[in-house]
Amino acid sequence: MKNTDVYSKMIRVIFVGVTLFGCLFFQPVTVGAQAAVSATAVTKVRVFDGEGLLLPCTVVIQDGRIVGIGEGVVIPPGAEVIDGTGMTLLPGFFDAHVHVWQAENLKQSLVFGVTTVVDMFMDLKTMNAIKKLQASGRAKDMAYMLSPGILATSPGGHGTQYGMPIPTLTKPEDAGPWVENRVKEGSDFIKIIYDDGNAYGMTRPTLDRATVAAVIAAAHKQDRSAIIHAATLAQCREALEAGVDGLAHLFFDNAYDPDFGRLAARKGAFVIPTLAVLENFGAGSEATPLISDAELSPFLTPDDHQMLKMTFPFTVQEGAYAAQEKAIRQLAEAEVPILTGTDAPNPGTTYGASLHRELELLVKAGLTPLDALRSATSIPAETFGLSDRGRIQEGKTADCVLVEGDPTQDIKNTRRIVAVWRAGVKVDRDKYRSAVDKAKTAREGQKNAPHPIGSRSGLISDFEKDVIQAEYGAGWSVSTDAMMGGKSTAEYRLVEGGAAGSRKSLLITGTIAEGAQYRWAGAFFSPGSAMMQPANLSAWSSMSFWARGDGKTYSVMIFAQSLGYMPAMVSFEAGPEWEEFTFAFEEFAVEGFDVMGIFIGGSSDLGDFELRIDNVRLRGRTSKNY
Repeated sequence: MKNTDVYSKMIRVIFVGVTLFGCLFFQPVTVGAQAAVSATAVTKVRVFDGEGLLLPCTVVIQDGRIVGIGEGVVIPPGAEVIDGTGMTLLPGFFDAHVHVWQAENLKQSLVFGVTTVVDMFMDLKTMNAIKKLQASGRAKDMAYMLSPGILATSPGGHGTQYGMPIPTLTKPEDAGPWVENRVKEGSDFIKIIYDDGNAYGMTRPTLDRATVAAVIAAAHKQDRSAIIHAATLAQCREALEAGVDGLAHLFFDNAYDPDFGRLAARKGAFVIPTLAVLENFGAGSEATPLISDAELSPFLTPDDHQMLKMTFPFTVQEGAYAAQEKAIRQLAEAEVPILTGTDAPNPGTTYGASLHRELELLVKAGLTPLDALRSATSIPAETFGLSDRGRIQEGKTADCVLVEGDPTQDIKNTRRIVAVWRAGVKVDRDKYRSAVDKAKTAREGQKNAPHPIGSRSGLISDFEKDVIQAEYGAGWSVSTDAMMGGKSTAEYRLVEGGAAGSRKSLLITGTIAEGAQYRWAGAFFSPGSAMMQPANLSAWSSMSFWARGDGKTYSVMIFAQSLGYMPAMVSFEAGPEWEEFTFAFEEFAVEGFDVMGIFIGGSSDLGDFELRIDNVRLRGRTSKNY
């Protein structure tokens, strides 16, 4: 029986067989600096200095610093002079909650005026490589980054599902040595997970309250701030009582405490609401307007479009987002520092552009435009001890954004970017836009690519031959969660007896085991000429196969370039009698033009499984491209 309650389960990074692959279709779009000039002067420009508005004046940038502000400032000979009439110059924006997967994410952020990001959990090798570039002065073409590296979590807890080694904690006594090791690795602060999944209808391990308190104390002993991902209002309160320095999100449940804002103020904590991602926890997201925004859309790649259209495979309690807005008003009234953060690249977000959505949502929640701008500039700079940025002042690093209009009156004017400077170097946004245009053209080309040779009939495999093979593509392989740290296993072989009286079928056996948050084991079909190469299957609207099994729940997963890092999954139940299952591509939110793989096997039910499949094919073929 097919599960009529169809869902798409998103997995941030996935591994097939023993092959590590990055699922983004396009090569990273990089951005460079424009030709260096001796100095830059922006004249007659309105200035938001990080705190308030200055009267129109001249701002001079030279040698990576702001060297003059005022009406009578001397403009150095040879300086580029920009008439700022009708424009506003602001400090470069902070995104105080992202997850950096590669350096290109920081380059993309810069294009949208985000000159500093605070990563909240990343691979240690990537962190050290980026920090090495920053220390050597070779990172001026990307946003500046702070990071905790890996995070504090329990075995099997949130953060352990991404395929990288995570030393976990089980008791308060683990906290001291754990934090010491993070400091040695170069962590700028300590990130903690306190989330049992209850806020969004799942169950997973998490640290207990005593261990959370011990990690906070150990961080402070090592002169590091402690920032926590706490999922419920009760957990947020417990973390604040334990002395945590900041909340990485607002709570995810529909809850209210009239003392919440005052408690955060008494404890001297800050909060990063991340409304840009929290709005995607509900039934409908409004993030897609970024795609149609005339100021932002020319700089959004096809992959950005896909990420912005995605929503989470779960929902939280009805009214949760309204509760979060109410909490923001409490925090503002209690004068708790509020910092902008997007949690990019989670579903509904993307690097850089989503910061402007976050500012809009903060204003809708009750902040004034001025307060929202402070939350993206001077407040995070002060919070994270970056005294050289976050303000337009003489001597500060020249991380600046020039926009049309006045964002202190209309916050959406932050999107009307004229120029961005990182350490005094002007970002070549035209080069980035040109690369985005090429990426869009390439994506359209994929939509019109020929269908795989041998696919005309729609048949993938009927398993009637003496060897396991497909009619086209790179064929079948075993896929398990082993590369995600899981212990699930699988194998397959041809057996006698198939569906509808056919001679043979494919028997898939294995074990779904504990060990990874996302579990799977089964057979994987690659329709392209090599594993994970895309194939245009858009001439068909669905796929089907016959199956019989042991009554357990099984899954079909589709991997497509347009899904970015995340495959989509639909479940079905296979009983002892042969049954034909049909799955429309639209159930997976794919059009079919960029399919990299199709998985069939076990995923949710722990233990041994036995599944037979037969006559795997595509259906609904048209004459397109034939």
